[in-house]
Amino acid sequence: MEEKVNQNQNVDAVLSTVSDEYLRKKKRNKKITLSVILFFVIALSVVIITLACVKTNLKPYFLSEPSNIEVYIGGTRQYSTAPTDENYDEFYDIYQKSFSSNILTALFTGKLGSYEVYESDSLESFYSSSSSKTGMSDTLKEYLGDNYVHLQYGQDQQLYNADGSVYYSTRWSNRYNMQYKDVYFNITDTDADHELTFYFGAYYKGEDGKDYSPHIISITIRANTFQLYDYVTAE
Repeated sequence: MEEKVNQNQNVDAVLSTVSDEYLRKKKRNKKITLSVILFFVIALSVVIITLACVKTNLKPYFLSEPSNIEVYIGGTRQYSTAPTDENYDEFYDIYQKSFSSNILTALFTGKLGSYEVYESDSLESFYSSSSSKTGMSDTLKEYLGDNYVHLQYGQDQQLYNADGSVYYSTRWSNRYNMQYKDVYFNITDTDADHELTFYFGAYYKGEDGKDYSPHIISITIRANTFQLYDYVTAE
């Protein structure tokens, strides 16, 4: 009888040891799992914070510094500046920052370095006088509204796709690469990101060296132009 009791005690001791070891392993595995989860949570937080802090410029990369900039408020020219003007650098810095966004926002809006060049199936007039390439067409005025910026270039500028390739007009079976000297975009008095569309007075060069068929080609991004509007209206 005593031997049987000892055997039962030994069995109980073994079971207790196994149970304790199992609980220790389970507790240790739980700690490891929690540590791994915590690591990934911290890493993800660091990535999100970094993406929210790092800025990127959403302006089409090929848009270089213009030779002159005019800002219209309420349909009237409110401000004009050129690189040789005294306050140009201050204005141009605000202009550049209008297109600056944190990478996180750009990722969620799908605008991180990406854009599409849009050309209507029907040629939409850009200038009020296509022959002299002056003035604004009624269509362009309707698109822009009353508050907008006019970028002017002294030399022909090349239009590019987001992938860096030259843009060829879809109107003529991709035979002609499109150029421009005038660009407009709309601005707003609201301090928030909004859709901003660049309207290019695009044309192609004929074999005779002349400019043909100037019409609207557009690119839409997201921007916050409030500081630009505020700077001009505070003058």
